[in-house]
Amino acid sequence: MRFGTPVWVQRGSLTFTDRPGGGRRVRGVLVGARGHERYVRLTEDDPLDTVGWNKAGQTGHWSSSAVTERKEP
Repeated sequence: MRFGTPVWVQRGSLTFTDRPGGGRRVRGVLVGARGHERYVRLTEDDPLDTVGWNKAGQTGHWSSSAVTERKEP
């Protein structure tokens, strides 16, 4: 994946999908990488977040396994 690629970030526990902290996918853009971490700038708010990086425009880091390329028409 190249920097600037639209991505999905898998966030939260996969157990609950409708509660704060529950599993969901959030849109973002890949802005960096180091080892097995990916740095993503969110492009949408994440109202179910419980730990930070929850507003569009904020940048956070996630494991490479939680970040996948977003292929939308």
